[in-house]
Amino acid sequence: MSDRELLEEISKKLSLLVGILLQRDGQAKVQENVERLSNFGLSGTEIAQILGTTAGTVAVAKNRIKKARSK
Repeated sequence: MSDRELLEEISKKLSLLVGILLQRDGQAKVQENVERLSNFGLSGTEIAQILGTTAGTVAVAKNRIKKARSK
């Protein structure tokens, strides 16, 4: 296994763990999870993969967060 393949495998497993932890908090909405993950500097694509949604859904959630903060 190459270094790149190993890093990709580790990344997948970490994403899975984060997703499981977020799902344990069943009350959290997608928008709240997007905000949490975004605060860690993850990209929209990375957040979508972790949450099992689309990058478009993440973009909408980010826009709603930004709009709410500006009020």
